[in-house]
Amino acid sequence: MSLRSSFALLSFSLAALPSCATDVTWPTTMDRSSIRSPQDYLQPTVSGKTESALFGMVREDGKRFHEGIDIRPAKTNADGEPLDLVLAAMDGQVAYLNPNVNGPYGRYVVLYHAAAEIPVYTLYAHLAKIEPTLKPAQPVRRGAAIGLMGHTSAGASPITKDRSHLHFEVGLILSTGFNLWYSGQAENKQSANLHGLYNGQNLIGMDPLLILGQPKVDLLAALRSQPTALTVGLRTTKTPDFVKRYPALVRGDASRAVGWYVEFSWQGMPIRWTALEAQSPQLPAGRWRLLEIDQTQRTRLLQRKMLGPDGRTPGEQLTQNLEILLSTAR
Repeated sequence: MSLRSSFALLSFSLAALPSCATDVTWPTTMDRSSIRSPQDYLQPTVSGKTESALFGMVREDGKRFHEGIDIRPAKTNADGEPLDLVLAAMDGQVAYLNPNVNGPYGRYVVLYHAAAEIPVYTLYAHLAKIEPTLKPAQPVRRGAAIGLMGHTSAGASPITKDRSHLHFEVGLILSTGFNLWYSGQAENKQSANLHGLYNGQNLIGMDPLLILGQPKVDLLAALRSQPTALTVGLRTTKTPDFVKRYPALVRGDASRAVGWYVEFSWQGMPIRWTALEAQSPQLPAGRWRLLEIDQTQRTRLLQRKMLGPDGRTPGEQLTQNLEILLSTAR
């Protein structure tokens, strides 16, 4: 997404007021009335490119995906450390707390918003501190302080205090079978999964600017607004737990399904599932098969590795997401 379109989306969000939707607040104590341009709220990487703080293929000249947006501090102390509090964007409950600096997210909090039009998670990363009263499963009200903005990370490159920010994500959980999938990968034998279901590989985000800046938002409508980039046919013996968790994304009779026609966004979010019966031509002979590709989104699909280098076969990211999704359907 370009800087101009990202600011236009934020400005449109501020004007769009759905009558019945979820109440949303900006996730930091920044005064939103001070925002005049993307530079006013985005914190770029060491590249200095403001767009590197946006959602999408915005890192390393389009080679690396960024799952959220990075919000800069509005205030710092005399030592340059941020003073901004991090706030719950919506009513929900604490799903996961990581008080340790043991991964690229650093200290982070995940909230789950079960009462929204579709239950989504929000993630708040690189925190200097987590609110000490927070406990797993604890209800959290919109606007409540959950931590202090910081620059914690155990990633390959440290985040210096002059680039302190909140990394904010919103999205869906791929599978409750993630731990089983993770332990079955040869490359993970020497790397324990420290974060369970809230490992970043099991979280698939959408652009936070689809919801941020709005006093109210229909989360389901925002998620559905993402265009289909490719489709896949699945053959299953059990109903994937994703289907059970997000029934609003399902069409057809799940009880009679022997497979699924799944529509994916370019970044790998399964946004629509249609039940397939035994006679369906979209049902694959094997476990799954790539069906259609929107060629207008081909570049991003290649960058995201949803497609292989030839642009016609499944890529690493699509394969991984499908195997995680199918981990409960064997």
